[in-house]
Amino acid sequence: MKKDYRIPSLPRMFEQVTRQIIQYIVSEKLEPGSKLPTERQLSALLQVSRSSVREGIRVLELLRFLESRQGEGTFVADPPPFFIPWLAIAQPPAEPACDHYFEIALMSADHILTLSLQQKRTYRRELPPQPFWENFCTVVLDLADELQNPYYAALCSDIFQLLTANDYFADKPAPFALDRFLEAFNRGDLAAVKACLDLLRK
Repeated sequence: MKKDYRIPSLPRMFEQVTRQIIQYIVSEKLEPGSKLPTERQLSALLQVSRSSVREGIRVLELLRFLESRQGEGTFVADPPPFFIPWLAIAQPPAEPACDHYFEIALMSADHILTLSLQQKRTYRRELPPQPFWENFCTVVLDLADELQNPYYAALCSDIFQLLTANDYFADKPAPFALDRFLEAFNRGDLAAVKACLDLLRK
């Protein structure tokens, strides 16, 4: 029996087509790296125009659900667990938005550090001579990777990337010596680690 990937009509055509393409990917159980049919084939399969298919593909590329490769075709990508619109449209956010993103990053970092301490992890890697904020981000992301939960790492990584790209940390002084912070972390001193995080929020 022929599968029908059509869904009820939606207010805007691009929403309909993007949802149809996602439905197709899910129904066919296509893994990241799988190649999609051509625009012509998708047009016939989904019963929409090729221009609508092309627009739907562009939207899904923007959202990082799909990846087009020159001369090869369109492939299923591994979408990020969290989507930060500012990254997709390459438009710098206003300062208040950056402040809010920073607060979310600190909340995530707090959770990552707390879980790492509960698991009695230490951090012994040598950090390169670079600014405080870059090294702090490196420590948090390394620890997030060890938790084997891609959501923690993805959220922190995307936010730190966004803030760094917009020079958010350029005028932010180092609130404490990173060595002092790592010493507290390596001896399992949760109170001292939390005190350092409180300094980051000021």
